[in-house]
Amino acid sequence: MSKPASGVFIQPVQDEAGARPRPQRARVYRAIRHAIDGGALAVGDRLPSARQLAMDWGLARGAVDEAFAQLQLEGLIRRRVGDGTYVEPRRAGPWRSARAATPPPPRGPSDLAHHVLAQAARMGLAPGTAPMRLECAFTSQRPPPLHPRAIDIDGFPLALWRRLLAAAASERQRPLLGGAPATGLPALREAVARHVGVMRGVPCRAEQVLVVASPAEGLNLLVRLLMPPGGSMWVEEPTHPTLPSLLESLGARVTAVPLDAQGFDVAEARRRDPGATLAYLHPLGHYPLGRRTTAARGDELLEWARREGRWIVEGHFNDELWPREVQPPALARRDRERVFLLGTFESVMFPSLRLGYLVVPQALVGAFAEAITLWGPRAPAATQWALAEFIDRGHLLERILALRERYAGSRRRVQQLLIDRLPPAVRAEPLTPVPTVCLHLGTLVGGSAAASASGTPADHRRPATDIDWLRRLRSHGLVLEPLSGMHWVRRGADGLVFGYGDWSDAALEAALRRLCRELTAAAAAAPAGLAAAAGGPYHPVGENA
Repeated sequence: MSKPASGVFIQPVQDEAGARPRPQRARVYRAIRHAIDGGALAVGDRLPSARQLAMDWGLARGAVDEAFAQLQLEGLIRRRVGDGTYVEPRRAGPWRSARAATPPPPRGPSDLAHHVLAQAARMGLAPGTAPMRLECAFTSQRPPPLHPRAIDIDGFPLALWRRLLAAAASERQRPLLGGAPATGLPALREAVARHVGVMRGVPCRAEQVLVVASPAEGLNLLVRLLMPPGGSMWVEEPTHPTLPSLLESLGARVTAVPLDAQGFDVAEARRRDPGATLAYLHPLGHYPLGRRTTAARGDELLEWARREGRWIVEGHFNDELWPREVQPPALARRDRERVFLLGTFESVMFPSLRLGYLVVPQALVGAFAEAITLWGPRAPAATQWALAEFIDRGHLLERILALRERYAGSRRRVQQLLIDRLPPAVRAEPLTPVPTVCLHLGTLVGGSAAASASGTPADHRRPATDIDWLRRLRSHGLVLEPLSGMHWVRRGADGLVFGYGDWSDAALEAALRRLCRELTAAAAAAPAGLAAAAGGPYHPVGENA
């Protein structure tokens, strides 16, 4: 006989009008967390059963179970087999979230306003100015010209991928309807292990590979398991605009580490934060500068991790675009006990794939496998199977070789149409096999050129920034990103970041010519004697491309 459902009433939290619908498990988690934080649910209150809540709200039972599991991990509820689910006192549990050590979220409107203003100040946005996104937003399914992270979608073998997905839904593959283990489909884990061995020379076993939905999911696991409450970690500066905020939301204190001609500056990192637990870097394909971390710096970082008992996370994004002969040995190859390899296939396949991987040291496989069972996403088994087939049949290698050839041709056009014609005020980072370019604006920020870029009247001119340049370029249909938005400590690093991965030759050439005309016209209007490009000269180590 089934036990009658009982428990307090929980008011669902409605999404704001016009907002994108939230995933079902996120809606359940948000509603219960809102009720606990607001006092509607007190310690000891019994929640409705997952079955009852799913029926009341018209949701999938699995979504409620996943939300309950997340709340239990954070020490907010406790599920007692045969009894029910109860609100717990806030205390540390066996899988304590690092967020529990952070200050409580702002409760009232005044606290929230103060929090938002503090965040804006940290990002360099002055009060009273119109906020502007620091990261390019997709306004359509196809990114606009010069979007810095667009890749070649037209060249992807869509018909082949469609056949693999159809095969995954065939009668022979009916068991895939039952889902995949939280650690990932075994066939995909084996394929990834072979892939990283070929592309980066990292030997690993399939059991060391965990399938994640995105690099953010991998970082979530790493921070939760490796970082002590309130612990700190080293991260490259500049970096993706949202990365520091993501890590801070997980409870980590983030220390910015600059890059120089040798790459990741380990000595400066130790000076700024000697007690860091974790280092996260992209030694081969850094975004947005494209600088490589030398083998000597890698040795220095590995020695730090071994001596101090610390950890290193090596980002593996776009690394496949670099020929093996110019790649320094991967950190994960040189130390199999202290280095994690975190990668994704989105940059060499297509952005909406949402499949990545985390390669874990052998000694930590059990702990991470248990954690991802509780926290990890459930990527569709059919997509995992199709990707495993795509790798094992050699299609991914063919795609990578095609991308290398395509990008090499586009890179030559960028060099001829833009880099070779840049005014002296603008300095470009050396081009690499990754289709991203970083321009330091130098004298094009400040003075009359600044007023021209921002549209400010002559008698109200103010020093311009790369944000002003973005507004001007976007009015001409060119979507770039500001280098200043990728720094969260250093100020005055004005620059423009763009890409050339996803447009026809004609469209790319038109966009490059327009960008070159704008930069040249502004340089001609700039007053003499202003400072040179921010950051000083950069002399590449060897030939990047």
